Amino acid sequence: MIKLKDILSESKVELGKVYSNPYATAFKPQETIKEEEQLKEDDHEVGMGLSSLKSSVRSAKIIYTNIKKRNIEDLDGWVQEKMTLAADYLKNVADYMEDLDEYDKDGTNTN
Repeated sequence: MIKLKDILSESKVELGKVYSNPYATAFKPQETIKEEEQLKEDDHEVGMGLSSLKSSVRSAKIIYTNIKKRNIEDLDGWVQEKMTLAADYLKNVADYMEDLDEYDKDGTNTN
């Protein structure tokens, strides 16, 4: 009978040690791997920004679903205020991103 203890003693595996999985990305499309590598190379603020945006989208979906599901007709004032602020902040960033193409790095208009 073969025992796991015997197999482990013959291999270079140490019990209790954590090993990375070399096959973790084996089935990911190559474009995805390249994008992830590029993101790692970019400034960490880009990753943080994308994480914040993903969290914002998730939260917005939860809020929208709960308002619809519960058929809420009135929101507390503080809730409406926070939603208005969040929408305004996101709109400001979206406007900035759309306008990036119109200006070069010196801040002068390229048109």
